[in-house]
Amino acid sequence: MTPAPVAENRSFGIGLMIGAMFTMTAMDAAVKWAVADYSLQQVNFVRSIAAMLVLAPLLWNNGGLRALHTTRPWVHVWRTTLMVIISYTWFFALGRMKLADIGAIVMVSPLMITALSAPLLGEKVGLRRWIAVGIGFAGMLTIVRPGAGVFQPVALLAVTVAFGYALLILSNRANRAKESLAALTYYPLIGIFFVSGALSPLDWTQPTGGAWTAMIFIGVCAGIGHVCLTLAFRYASPPVLAPLEYTGLIWAVLFGYWFFDELPDQWTVVGMIMIAGAGVFVVYREASLSVAPAPDTPAAKADLPS
Repeated sequence: MTPAPVAENRSFGIGLMIGAMFTMTAMDAAVKWAVADYSLQQVNFVRSIAAMLVLAPLLWNNGGLRALHTTRPWVHVWRTTLMVIISYTWFFALGRMKLADIGAIVMVSPLMITALSAPLLGEKVGLRRWIAVGIGFAGMLTIVRPGAGVFQPVALLAVTVAFGYALLILSNRANRAKESLAALTYYPLIGIFFVSGALSPLDWTQPTGGAWTAMIFIGVCAGIGHVCLTLAFRYASPPVLAPLEYTGLIWAVLFGYWFFDELPDQWTVVGMIMIAGAGVFVVYREASLSVAPAPDTPAAKADLPS
C-alpha cells in the first residue's frame, strides 16, 4: 500500500519525479538507437530481464513469489497481452519518429484516462475537464496533422500506444485493491520475456559490446524510472508532481537534438503546449474538487510495467 504523501518531503518527491522523467526519456533515446540495428524482440528480451532484476526488491518486499498469487488470472492475461502489444508498438514507433513528436503524443494518455474513466469506471467528469480533454486532443491532432502533406502514418501507432497506456492505467486503478503491486508489475514483464524470448531466435543479431550496454541500460532505466515515480508520490501530491511530468518533453527535445539531430517543428511545439496545459489543468481541477487522482494518473509511461 502506498503511504500518504509527506508534505515536508515535497522537494524530495519533486526531485524523484524529475529524475523519473529524465530516466524514462533516456530509455526512449536508447531504444531509438538500438532498434535501428536490432530487432524489437531482441531489445525487448534483454530489457525485460534487466527490468525484472532491477524491480526484484519490489517483489521481495511484497512477500516474494507469494505476491504473484492471484485469483483473477484472466485479468493478468488481458493486461499482459495489452502490455506486449504496447511494448512492440512503442518500440517500433520510436525507431521511426522524432523523440519530441512521439513523446508529446503519448503525453495525451492522462487525458484519455480522464475521458475513459467516465464510461469504464463510472467517475464523474465535469464540463471544464471535458473542455481540457478536447484541447489536449486538439494538441495531439496538431502534432499528427492527419490530411496534411507531412502526416506520418506511423504517428497513428503512437496514438494507439497512448490509448493502450490509458487502458492499462485504468486497469491498475480498478485492480489495485484486489491485486498486489508486484503482480500488476511483474506479470506483464514475464509476458514480454516469454514472447520476446520465443521470437528472438528468428532474427537474432549478435550484439556488440555497445549494443549489450544499450539494451541493458534500457531495462535498468525502465526499472529505476518506475521506482522513482512510485517513491515520488509517497512524498508529494499529484497536483505538485503533475506539471513535472512534462519535463519529459524538454528532455525529449534535447536528446533528439543531441543524439539524432532532430528538432520539433513549430506545430509540434504548439501541440506540446496544448497537451501539457490541458493535462496540468485536469489534475489541478480534480484536486480542487477533492477528486484525488490516483498516483498512476500522471506520468503515463512511467507507471507502466517496465
